[in-house]
Amino acid sequence: MADMAQTHSENPPLAPTPSQLTGNSDPATPHPSSRDEATGGMDNSPKSNGVSAAKASNRKIEELRSSASQCRRRSPRLVDNAGGDSTAEQINSAKLNGFTEKSPPSKKRKSGKKVSFFIGDPIPEDEARSRWPWRYEGAKGLQNNRQSSKHEVDNNDDEELVLNIKCHYSQAEILKTVFDLGDCAYVKSFLRQQMVKTFRVQWFFRAEDTVIKDDGRSHDKKRLFYSTLMNDNLLDCIVSKVKVVQIAPNVNLKEKSIPPCDFYFDMKYSVDYSTFSTIITDGASSDDVCEPELALLDMYSGCGGMSTGLCLGTKACGVDLVTRWAVDIDKAACESLKLNHPETQIRNESAEDLLDLLKEWDCMCKRYGSHEGKELRRRINGETDEDKRSKMDHKNSDEYEVEKLVDICYGDPTETGKLGLKFKVRWVGYGPSDDTWEPIESLRKCQDRIRDFVLKGMKAKILPRPGDVAVICGGPPCQGISGYNRFRNVDSPLDDERNRQIVIFMDIIDFLRPKFVLMENVIDILRFADGCLGRYAMSRLVRMHYQARLGIMAAGCYGLPQFRLRVFLWGAQPHEASILNPYVGTFGMSW
Repeated sequence: MADMAQTHSENPPLAPTPSQLTGNSDPATPHPSSRDEATGGMDNSPKSNGVSAAKASNRKIEELRSSASQCRRRSPRLVDNAGGDSTAEQINSAKLNGFTEKSPPSKKRKSGKKVSFFIGDPIPEDEARSRWPWRYEGAKGLQNNRQSSKHEVDNNDDEELVLNIKCHYSQAEILKTVFDLGDCAYVKSFLRQQMVKTFRVQWFFRAEDTVIKDDGRSHDKKRLFYSTLMNDNLLDCIVSKVKVVQIAPNVNLKEKSIPPCDFYFDMKYSVDYSTFSTIITDGASSDDVCEPELALLDMYSGCGGMSTGLCLGTKACGVDLVTRWAVDIDKAACESLKLNHPETQIRNESAEDLLDLLKEWDCMCKRYGSHEGKELRRRINGETDEDKRSKMDHKNSDEYEVEKLVDICYGDPTETGKLGLKFKVRWVGYGPSDDTWEPIESLRKCQDRIRDFVLKGMKAKILPRPGDVAVICGGPPCQGISGYNRFRNVDSPLDDERNRQIVIFMDIIDFLRPKFVLMENVIDILRFADGCLGRYAMSRLVRMHYQARLGIMAAGCYGLPQFRLRVFLWGAQPHEASILNPYVGTFGMSW
């Protein structure tokens, strides 16, 4: 059996598309024509052309089951697969990295019509020994290779690497379809008796095969994740050839931009560190220009602000991170935070109301922002003739007149029972103590005042718009998750309003699309209800095509006199320099 020539490189190569050959392929081997390619359907087994063929296939399976009492061959991607039965026959996507033939058993046995076999001349023995020496060096060579290999090893697999190889091949024919090294294929699990013809597989992961599990079902069914996990499999487990293409990662990926294919991948998944990251190639550019200032939105800030420590830490690294906005539902916490951070726009409202306000604000900015001109700038900086006439008319009228708008919110600040967009109004002839909250429906005749407020707000950035925020951080409420709560809703965690804050937090990220995301929560987010809330949070980031990494950190490792554990979820846009590189012993985890 053969392995890739790049196995020992520090950065393993990307999985080639089916139209390309890896370094293991025979240069003289022709590439299969398009008419030989299979459709890539999700059938569990090759289609039969009649009832008799199906019966014969069933009899063959029963014979295998009765004679094979050893074990079922399992792919690492089938273990605990989305809560399904790992012993059921399933299909997975893989990349072929080598074909080998082992010496047949001494006893001959009857076999039916062959559906898979090697084709072409064997690779010369000298070349094979130089490319895959561990196949010929026995158990000692195998152990040394495993210790030095840069690829992930399937520790859950119940099979060892195939040794005592007879010869290597660069092509195989399965069900009348020619496969070259580097092609992508569906494979299925099977019962094994004797390993005769084998091939080397490099696996892709579907979303539901990763740490996300059941939440992966909401992802694009055609999306896969590249990995360096490799193992040996029987040649007969290949079902059909599929076309897998690599696309550039993009948080604004549109379905129309995906080329015709069976599957596509844009990110890499690491099992050991529960990490989804951008695939780094040798030609990747690293000339990213650091912005002079990064604006931060602090969600669920409390009285101290999670951003306070972040800003202090980044300054030590030469990054100017500034908290521009902060949000908390507790009024006293907001007042305390305002005293310590007077330069920050602090809003005392719920996260749900903030999200609705941001959407309304963005619409108003698009509506009024395009009309800014000399006349509007004059209106902002001073009174016009129309304003002066309006004030003169007000002296002879009993009506209240709007002088200006001083604030905006979404919700019900006056507790009238009606939610909606509200403006805080300063009335002509009255002071700040007489300001009132008025719904936008009552200000239809005040379009000029609304326009003035929006233009001033855009200039001062009183509210963030998509593209304005570089970092969003926050720790959604943990009371509905914590193990100290004896009345947690285990059956329907998201029915608890406090737990739904994770959904709102991710909705705000989806709308603003910051460059970086940091979410913190208690360790029980990975224990409560099988960790469904932690999986959901990570799933949302990955679905938005963010790099993502989830792990546990202990306070005692950072100079604090306690051993409090906290879960942190990092996210980064695919084109940002990755901050998700694993730090062994600090951020690694499994759940």
